[in-house]
Amino acid sequence: MIASFKPWLASLCLLLLAHITFAADTDDAAAKRARLQALKQLPIQQLSKIEFYNPDAQLASRKSRALIENPSALFVLTGKEIQRAGITSLPEALRLVPGVQVARLYSNRWAISARGLNGYISSKLLVMVDGRTVYTPLRSEVFWDAQDMLVEDIDRIEVIRGPGASLWGANAVNGIINIVSKKARQTQGGLATLLLGNGDENAILGLRYGGQFNSKTHYRVYGKAVDYDSLQTAQGESGGNDWNTRRMGFRVDGAPDKHNEWTLQGDTYNNQLQQVRRLLNDENRFVLVDNALNVQGANVLGRWQQALKRGEWIVQSYYDWTQRSDRLFDETRHTFDLDFQHRIPLSLRQEYLWGAGVRHSRDDIQTPSRMLSYSTDQREDWLFSAFVQGEFVLSPKRWRLLLGSKFEHNSYTGFEYQPSVRLLWSPHEQHRLWAAVSRAVRTPSRTDHDGFIETSVFNAAINAPIIFRVNGSPDYVSETLLAYEFGYRYLPSRQFLLDATVFMHELENLRTVEPLGLDLTQRPPFLLTQIDNQLYGEVLGAELSLHWQPLRSWRLTANYTYTAVYLHLQPGSRSVFAENEEGDHPKHQFSLRSQWDLTRTVQFDHVFYYVGKVEGQATPDYLRWDVHLGWQVQRRLQLNLGLRNALNQRHPEFGNVVDGNTEIPGEVPRSAYLQLRYNF
Repeated sequence: MIASFKPWLASLCLLLLAHITFAADTDDAAAKRARLQALKQLPIQQLSKIEFYNPDAQLASRKSRALIENPSALFVLTGKEIQRAGITSLPEALRLVPGVQVARLYSNRWAISARGLNGYISSKLLVMVDGRTVYTPLRSEVFWDAQDMLVEDIDRIEVIRGPGASLWGANAVNGIINIVSKKARQTQGGLATLLLGNGDENAILGLRYGGQFNSKTHYRVYGKAVDYDSLQTAQGESGGNDWNTRRMGFRVDGAPDKHNEWTLQGDTYNNQLQQVRRLLNDENRFVLVDNALNVQGANVLGRWQQALKRGEWIVQSYYDWTQRSDRLFDETRHTFDLDFQHRIPLSLRQEYLWGAGVRHSRDDIQTPSRMLSYSTDQREDWLFSAFVQGEFVLSPKRWRLLLGSKFEHNSYTGFEYQPSVRLLWSPHEQHRLWAAVSRAVRTPSRTDHDGFIETSVFNAAINAPIIFRVNGSPDYVSETLLAYEFGYRYLPSRQFLLDATVFMHELENLRTVEPLGLDLTQRPPFLLTQIDNQLYGEVLGAELSLHWQPLRSWRLTANYTYTAVYLHLQPGSRSVFAENEEGDHPKHQFSLRSQWDLTRTVQFDHVFYYVGKVEGQATPDYLRWDVHLGWQVQRRLQLNLGLRNALNQRHPEFGNVVDGNTEIPGEVPRSAYLQLRYNF
C-alpha cells in the first residue's frame, strides 16, 4: 500500500488533512497575561521545574541539574520530540541537535560528529546508552548499526558539544552523547507498533509489555524487528546495502525504600547487513563484491543508587559482548566495566564529586582478507580511571565555579589527565553566562597501534593505481584538545529560551599517514606508509538554539551552527591527505522544527534542514523537509503518516573522493511511511 504512494500526492494529502482538521487556539488573552505574570513572579528554581525547554539532565555534571544551570554546551532532546519528528532510529535523531553533523553513507552506516572532523571514521565522539559506552576501541568509532531501541522507550538524549572528558574520560573530545531510556514504571501495560514504508524502512514491528512484581518493583520486556531498504547510488541503481535487525531486551527497576534505587537491564540483537565493497584481488586490482555482514551482541547492566544523609553514591557495572563478521575481518569483543561515584555536599556553598572505575576489554580478530590485518589475533586492554570535581558557590545566586579532572591509565599511552575549569555567572534570574577551559584526549585505537591496512589509490601521474599499505605504530600518542568555550542562555518564561555558544578548539598530535618508501619495481607500484601524529589545527565555531512557544498548541525550535576547521602539517611531514580533512564538515547548518497541536487529537509537525556543502568530499549542500501527521484515533490507538526528504528525490550526504574507499556511499531518498501504535 505504502509503496504505491506518489511523493507529491502524499504531501498534498498531509496539507489538506491539516487544513480540514485545523481548529484555532482561542485562549482568553487576559487569562494568558495573568498566567504569564504569575510565572514571572516565580523564582528561577520553581520556573525550571515547569519549563518545557529547561529539562533536568545528568550528563554535564553526573547529577540531575536543570539545563540552564549547566555551564556547558548541553542540549536535551526528549523522546516525545523524536517521535513527533517522525524519527525511528537513534542516529537520525541526532539531526535535531545543534552542532552535530549526521551524514548517511548508505542504509546501514552513518558518519556522525560534533564540531568538525566528520570523516569516514569519526573518532572523537563518545556515545553511551544508559551509561554503557558503545565507543569501540578497535578503530575509535561508534557502530551505529548496532545501536537501537524502541523509540517509544527513549526518555531523552543528552548531548554535550565539546569536551566532557573531565567527568567521562578519554575520547569525549568533540562531544559526548548519552541515550537515556525510560524507567520501567513509565512503560506499564502493553504496546504494539507497526510501521510500513517505502524508500527507507520497509517495515518496523515493535512489541513491549510492562508490569510489576510488587508496588516497588517494575519491569518491561520488548522486542523489535526492522527491515531496511537499500539506498540508491547517484546513477539511480540499488547500492546493495539493505539490512534487517532483530533485538529484544528487558529492564527491571526497584525502589526498596526512599533511600535506595536499583536497575537491571539487558539487550540482545542480531543484524544481517548487505554491502558492496571494493576488494583487492590476487592481481592487485579492485573488484566490486557483494559483502554480507553479520552483527550480533548482548549486554547486561546493573546500577545501584543510595541517597545518604548528605549526598549519594552510585555504583554501576556492565558486561558487553559483540561480534562483527564479514569478508574483511571477524571481531569478537568482551567488555567489562565497573564505575563508582560519590557526591559529598559539605555545605550550601561547597560540594565535591569523586569516583573511580576500571574497564577490561578483550578481543579476538580473524582477518581473511589481505586488506586488513593485525600483529596478533588477540589482545587484552585495561583502563583504570579516577575523577574529582569541586563545585563552589563564590557568591550566592551569582557566581559558581567548577574545577575537576579525570585521571586515566590505558594500555597504549599510559597515564593521561583531562582537567576542566567552568564558571557560571547569574546576573539575573533570567540570564546565565558561562565560560570553560578544558583539555581532552583521544587515545589510540588498536588499528592505530598495530593494524595493517592495504588499499589502492589511483595516481594520475603514472595513469595507474598504486597499492597503498598503512602500518600502525606502537609509538602513536594520544591526540589532544584544548577547548575554550563561552555560552549565554536567556530564559524569560517557560515559552522562550535562547541558548548560544561560541568556541575555539586547539588540536594537537592529530593522525597522519606518513610515506616511508615507494617500490616502483612492482606492478602496480607499492607505497609503504605509517600512522603518525604530524597534524595540528584549530576549530572555530558558534552554535545557536532558539526555542519559542507562541501558542499553547504550537512550539518552534530553530538551530544554527557555524564551524570552520583549519589544519596544518608539522614541519617535516610528508602526508598527502591529512589537510584535506579540514573540508570534511559543512561550515553552515540550520534546522527549523515546528510542533503544532491542531486539535487535542491531531498533531502536524515539520522539520526543515539545511546542510552546507562539504568541500573535502565534493558533496553539495542540500535542503530537506520532513512532514509528520499524528492522529490519536482513540485513547489506545494512534495513527502516524509521514514524508521525509519531500523536496528531493534523493541527495548525497557523504562524498566518495578517495579512490581507496572500500565502501560505496549511496544517496538519501524521499520516503513515506504509515505507522500504527496500539496500547493495551
